[in-house]
Amino acid sequence: MIAEDKLLLDKAYDALHLAERRNIPRFLGFLNEHESLYLRQHLPKSADVAFYGGYPDAVRLMMGAAAEEESFPITALEFTYREQDDLRHRDFLGSLMALGIRRDTLGDILTGKGRTVIFVRDDIVPFLLSDVDKIGRVGVKVAYADADDLPIPDDIEELMFTLSSLRLDAFVAAAAHLSRDKAARLIKNELVMVDHVTETEVSSFLKEGMTITIRKYGKFVLTELRGTSKKGKLRVAVKHYR
Repeated sequence: MIAEDKLLLDKAYDALHLAERRNIPRFLGFLNEHESLYLRQHLPKSADVAFYGGYPDAVRLMMGAAAEEESFPITALEFTYREQDDLRHRDFLGSLMALGIRRDTLGDILTGKGRTVIFVRDDIVPFLLSDVDKIGRVGVKVAYADADDLPIPDDIEELMFTLSSLRLDAFVAAAAHLSRDKAARLIKNELVMVDHVTETEVSSFLKEGMTITIRKYGKFVLTELRGTSKKGKLRVAVKHYR
């Protein structure tokens, strides 16, 4: 157990104990994918916890102790701008953090043409509404968003890979368009993560639902196994977050 994970687990237990003692919900987050997965795996199954990020498919999640979805302190804000201004996830994240906003107060950032919705912690809403009028050099207007009308992210693509096996080096080679030897070097050089933990074993096997992050190539989610080709190779459906 690394120090950061132990500290996170201690905070989760503190939230649980405080929620039980005071009979009010307590929250952690927003958590990244590794953090929320770690807590799911290490908190007792009987623990009264829920994970929510503001909408059903959220990636960054808050942990709530003794909490229902409607009690989570999450607000969706809409940033609008000219369609020709091609703002991306990194533009919003960089600009907001440069203003002193902590990463754990920001949930998913869903970018679209002329419109981006960001899920944020309630306590930073007044600042964002009143003080943010630019992302980088682009002028933006900030208002409350309809969480039921979210932009479809334009930085996700659906892919299909044909693999000789579900070994990590085979997947990385297909995802990064590299030879198996070069893919193996990426893995051994600690440039690949599986489910948000660095993986250096080239022969480790992947499973459906796993997330593979390759430095400089993006994040890939192995969404579904689609059987085998006529030549006996595995067909897998993949989401690529560019």
